[in-house]
Amino acid sequence: MSQPKTLDTSPGTFGERGISVPFTTPMLSQARMRPNRQGELEFLLPSFNGGRGMYIMPWRSLPAVMTVTLHDRLLHDALLDLRQYSPETVRQAVLAVQATGVAGGDASLAAEKTLALDTGYQALTQFTLVTELLKLARLDAGDLLATGMTGTESRRLMRAALGQLAQRATMPAEEMVQRVETFTALIAPVGLPQCQQLGRLRMAVGELERTRASLLRWSTTDFSEVSQLAVFVADTAKAALDMSRDRLARLDARCRDLGAIAGDFRALRATVAEEVARIGWLMDGWPFLIRLWDSVSDRPLETQQSTMGELFRLAPLVPVGEGGKEPSAYELEALSKIQTRWLRMGEDWRTGALDMPAVMRIEALKATLS
Repeated sequence: MSQPKTLDTSPGTFGERGISVPFTTPMLSQARMRPNRQGELEFLLPSFNGGRGMYIMPWRSLPAVMTVTLHDRLLHDALLDLRQYSPETVRQAVLAVQATGVAGGDASLAAEKTLALDTGYQALTQFTLVTELLKLARLDAGDLLATGMTGTESRRLMRAALGQLAQRATMPAEEMVQRVETFTALIAPVGLPQCQQLGRLRMAVGELERTRASLLRWSTTDFSEVSQLAVFVADTAKAALDMSRDRLARLDARCRDLGAIAGDFRALRATVAEEVARIGWLMDGWPFLIRLWDSVSDRPLETQQSTMGELFRLAPLVPVGEGGKEPSAYELEALSKIQTRWLRMGEDWRTGALDMPAVMRIEALKATLS
């Protein structure tokens, strides 16, 4: 039914690590998902005894050990329909299911707000992109800037501007429009360096930097052995941050030469898609942990120590094959013993019985995520 696996080594690739999925069933909360060779979805569940181990289980085995919420069953169906699995495609599936209201009104409103923000930011990104291209081609962007980024007149002027750019590049106008729309969709999660607002993934990097600093400060004020867990989580975050910063720097340098949209677009598209996808994988799983730590910032020390055990249990290691460093088995064993002593688990969580208060806590926290 399941294959227990001990996390004494780092996963080899992002695909092996799986994608974090915000299920509402307590035992599935922040489980990771990956497709197996048979085309099924299998789930990597944090160890039932609260340690760093995990269980790898196919979906068909889950009802035998837990009561799965309707939201999670519908989300599983939506995940099966995906043609490609990545943190971005899973995020879109999650938002679509939440927007139906099956997880409650608050989650539905949060999903609708997030989808609206995504649409608005994509419009801003495209508007900025077109105006920068006009400047690059020494064409007048005054009328477009005067209309703003929304509305029928703005869209008409953007298409007219793209037609002028296409003429300069001796290509069909529709091809230029398609290139701009494709590039916009690729870069919007990170954002153009020329944008006044930051993209979602760029903001996630900033939030993780803030959280890492908070964890390190906390580790110097907590005099229990739990401070060692905080240092480990902070070091895990640093590995993801260092790689994300490097990719952001390369991506920004590439995007400062937007003239490539009218040139070798295939190479530009491949480079941008790779960099954005890797940043997405590096940030996968961290937003939930950031909100979890923020939620106990003003709580008693005992609660913070218990929560630190959760952060340690769920902290996503950068895979060795992706440039991550493999922690020693001795270090993980020692830290796991500390975590097991301090982590407090509810009886309902351990038995798999549906704990509605736990579901509501998960949903309230998840509603703050984008």
